[in-house]
Amino acid sequence: MAAVTLAAAPAFVLVRPRGLELGLATLVALDAAGIAHREAAFPYADDGHAPVVYLIDEERLRALGDRSAIERAVAALAADRPSTTVVLAERDSALTWLADDPHVGGWLVAPPDGTALVVAVRAAAATFAAQAALRTARGESERLLQIGLALSAERDITKLHQRIVHSARELTRADSGSLYLLETNASGEHVLRFAVAQTGPQDAGTYLGAVLPLSRTSISGYVALSGETVRIEDAYAIPDGAEYRFNRSFDDANGYRTMSVLAVPMHDHEDATVGVIMLINRKPHFAFELVSKAHTEQSVLPFSEHDEQVLRSLASQAGVALENHALLESIEDLFEQFVRASVKAIEVRDRATQGHSARVADLTVLQAEAINTIGSGVFASLHFDADQLREMRYASLLHDFGKVAVPEYIFGKAKKLPDGRIDTIRLRFLLAIEQSSDPRRRAELRELLAAVESANEPRVVAAELGEVLDALARTTYRDLDGDHPLLDAAELDFLHIPRGSLSSEERRKMEQHVTQSFYFLREIPWKRTPWQHVPEMAYGHHEHLDGTGYPRGLKGAEIVPQVRMMTISDVFDALTANDRPYKPAMTIDRALDILTQEFADRGKVDRDLLDLFITKRVYEPVVAGRT
Repeated sequence: MAAVTLAAAPAFVLVRPRGLELGLATLVALDAAGIAHREAAFPYADDGHAPVVYLIDEERLRALGDRSAIERAVAALAADRPSTTVVLAERDSALTWLADDPHVGGWLVAPPDGTALVVAVRAAAATFAAQAALRTARGESERLLQIGLALSAERDITKLHQRIVHSARELTRADSGSLYLLETNASGEHVLRFAVAQTGPQDAGTYLGAVLPLSRTSISGYVALSGETVRIEDAYAIPDGAEYRFNRSFDDANGYRTMSVLAVPMHDHEDATVGVIMLINRKPHFAFELVSKAHTEQSVLPFSEHDEQVLRSLASQAGVALENHALLESIEDLFEQFVRASVKAIEVRDRATQGHSARVADLTVLQAEAINTIGSGVFASLHFDADQLREMRYASLLHDFGKVAVPEYIFGKAKKLPDGRIDTIRLRFLLAIEQSSDPRRRAELRELLAAVESANEPRVVAAELGEVLDALARTTYRDLDGDHPLLDAAELDFLHIPRGSLSSEERRKMEQHVTQSFYFLREIPWKRTPWQHVPEMAYGHHEHLDGTGYPRGLKGAEIVPQVRMMTISDVFDALTANDRPYKPAMTIDRALDILTQEFADRGKVDRDLLDLFITKRVYEPVVAGRT
């Protein structure tokens, strides 16, 4: 490790009131002790930045007024600049209460001799310096705590990298900083990824992503491999015996001058090195700008041992934050895989709707992203962040998961009668036709069979064939056991289905998939993730604003915008899908007309959201991907 010369403690000056005679011997003692001193008009005015020890005699203090006036004056001195006050009191002082004032660092009885004054001033300065150091340490501790909390809360990996480097630079007053991450490449070799670099007070950082070989010949590689800290006073004067060298290519290309360097390793909770933070050029203060090589050489300070301790503390927090972020990413990936596996499970049960959940998710997220681009009108207060977009995507992907609890035959039921039942009915009609010798009767039976086959279609409204179905209830055929109705009561009930292919009982079972989805999803610990509302969102995708939806009959404000968008997506995809066994696909225009006339005009879906869906043509990417 390169040696560093610690900077000397900041000098202070003794300021005394003009007209206060200390005597030649006392002044000589101050000079001999190396204490700078001068006179100034009292009350003192701020005329510099160096730490000050003020000497004030009791006579001038009492001239200020009562106790509160004196306290305010002493406090004002400390407010103007880093300072403390030594009181030159009378032997029987009336101001002894002032000795307890926090801004008073020394007490002398007049007249002081030189030695007493030197000792008192030095003691006051030392006390003040210790108090200042304590305040600084407390401030740094508080700042490190705040940084640690901020690092833990940051979920954007790029911003996390930038925050780590900026915080390190700010704490140590470094002009430049870089973050290197230790990774394993596809060949199984350890490499360093140059994640981010910052230069200057206002630089947020440039993401580089360059992959560097891991070697002890570079400063960052040496720190990563050895686990040691490197602190260098001048990067251009590294001792010949050091394993590492400084690469001057950046300096040469950009007219920069690297002088002081501080590089520390970052560790995870198992103390394994995960990266390196490297800082360059410690400045007098963070906002200070280095304008040239010469200016840099004149202004830059070496990093101190204290800077090293602070940076190591920050690096420890940064390492944990990076590890937590990696853990969170793995959890998110696990959730992602779970969701995809769940969707596959749905589609295995209901092959007729393969791709439906993914299309509903895409349509819903596209609506939300379109809203994010508006920011005015009815959508002025509506905005969805990355977690909310992911939450509604998960809810949309899983909205039909409850179908795993629905009897499988219901999914593929293309006709009103159960599968195979129409063939049985045809055999009965053929038997009845063969049994009749009347040509007219035979023709009537054929017409009735055609009516049954028509009534079996889900697009036929049963009321249109009501009289025919009633007649069929009275029509019989004969077998070995006697006369039997051509259609039994259950078959007539199926053919009387008013719309679609499902009976009331079958529809009830199908509608239960919403509740089953909710019951299943609420068993997953979503509350521990940023996507807490997934179960509730999936639960509401068949609710309508007018309260006619199911299963809870929610209405109006009880249905959040994310669910309203999901409902529009679900209906649109169901109408335009070309893989439903019970209906042909509709054209886009026809589907939008139905959404408008049957849903928006009747108050079932959000008209503003539907208008956005139509005017922004949100559906186009999804429709294009389907075809």
